[in-house]
Amino acid sequence: MSVFLEKGYANATLDDVIARSGGSRQTLYSLFGGKQGLFEALITERNNKILAPLNAEHLLERTPDEVLTEVGIRYLGTVMTPDMLGIHRLVVAEGVFMKELAERFWEMGPAHTRALLAVYFEEQNRRGTLRLDNPEQAAQQFWGTLLGSFQMQCLLGLREAPGPEEIGAFVKTAVAWFLDGCRANKGQVENTSRPVALNF
Repeated sequence: MSVFLEKGYANATLDDVIARSGGSRQTLYSLFGGKQGLFEALITERNNKILAPLNAEHLLERTPDEVLTEVGIRYLGTVMTPDMLGIHRLVVAEGVFMKELAERFWEMGPAHTRALLAVYFEEQNRRGTLRLDNPEQAAQQFWGTLLGSFQMQCLLGLREAPGPEEIGAFVKTAVAWFLDGCRANKGQVENTSRPVALNF
């Protein structure tokens, strides 16, 4: 991670990584298949931290409030770290000239988190817990609500990353607003034809 952040993706080499970590080029190729595979592994590792609650056992026995709050806190706590802010800046800067880098970052990161959350929303729809016309769109809107202005301000260096208390309070409010717009009413028969009403 430090090599990518200091030298940029294009200029970083496996030799740079080996100089800091030890090991051999053969080992890196065996484990990751090259520089791109190493970069993707870094993104995947962080995604797994964010998405752990959505892979947990007995997930559907917990309320959406609990699940979305836990996921949201993990999400902001991960994407607002100096390393991930640095990676985001790197991809934006170099992705203009290296489209494949931007595409892989999107697929391994944002697209994956949105897809897994959409699956969770689809199941809640089926159970009648939530009322969503388009679970995929709802997943995008939920992540967007969480980011708010935090990420842009941090990327621009206009503020420090939010701490645990600020993140927790913000996520709880965002989850409450989101669920107020899509929670099924008591006794409501499942009806996915109704329009989604999300309060942001």
